Amino acid sequence: MRSPRYKPFVDKSVSAALSAIEIYNKPNFDYREETFSILMINAWELLLKAKVISKNKNKVESVYVMIPKIGKNGNKLSRKTPKLNRSGNPMTLGINNCLEICRLSPINLDTTCIENIELLLEIRDAAIHFQNDDLYLSKKVFEIGTATLRNYLTTVREWFNYDLSKYNFYLMPLSFYHDFDTIESFSVNNKTKQVQNLLKHIELKENIIPSDENSTYNLTLQLETKFIRSSSTSDLLVKYGDSPTAIEVNLKDEDIKERFPFQYKDLTFRLKSRYSDFKENNEYHTRRRELEKQPKYCRERHLDPGNPKSQVKRFYSSEILKKFDEYYSKKSPLLTPSVN
Repeated sequence: MRSPRYKPFVDKSVSAALSAIEIYNKPNFDYREETFSILMINAWELLLKAKVISKNKNKVESVYVMIPKIGKNGNKLSRKTPKLNRSGNPMTLGINNCLEICRLSPINLDTTCIENIELLLEIRDAAIHFQNDDLYLSKKVFEIGTATLRNYLTTVREWFNYDLSKYNFYLMPLSFYHDFDTIESFSVNNKTKQVQNLLKHIELKENIIPSDENSTYNLTLQLETKFIRSSSTSDLLVKYGDSPTAIEVNLKDEDIKERFPFQYKDLTFRLKSRYSDFKENNEYHTRRRELEKQPKYCRERHLDPGNPKSQVKRFYSSEILKKFDEYYSKKSPLLTPSVN
């Protein structure tokens, strides 16, 4: 059976995203943030083109830039023809065109995801003005980049059922090699004019769309890394992920409490608020019980950790919401107000 014509676009998109991660995670690379933003925008553009093609009966022509055909007398005809580039090949839609199609068509790309891509576009377009020694700007790129990778993973899985579990799809935390704690105070005014404008734009967007770790899509995401010395035998060994090569992490009870914040009633309330077609019925309970078997979604612990005789209850992680996204329809998000 012939492979769909959109598939090469998806494959190249994933390759671009992996290249962005590989470049970003290099121990010593002076053009880190700039290259990451360029490659990730390329990954998004290819993914959006693949979606447009798949929605248009697998026609590659649907991503061509079309212009009126010129008649013998030099007049413009109603028929259209692909616009050609300097080498004579058809020009394709840019990422801004693809994002506009997403807004106006039933492709249904989340509005927060679109805002995140547009922030990444601003970073790419301003790349020539970057200062590699600007620690705060590097931090903001990292937070936007972390969110865009999470958004990308969700989108490529939902749109094309593409399995990325075999890849290490994460950015190495900058706290491993940058001391962000040294940023005690931050002032835009001591930056170059171009960086000032970019940071002010990012801050404005962050105020409109605050981060929410329980949301499927985010504008920016912060990652806090802590190293502690522990000799306690009561620490729990958790392998977070389905891969047999996943790294084992020591989690204390307070970590479990933080990572698994929902009791049954909390989880059910969130699902009712999140989906338009959710019902607390047998179908829901069956799905929940299946997910409870996976330690990354559910943990049991004593209500009083210091008392082994205290009541044991199940607690659920925010990650379980993503699984329920596969079963139920999310409520339409409120439109983000425009800012002049």
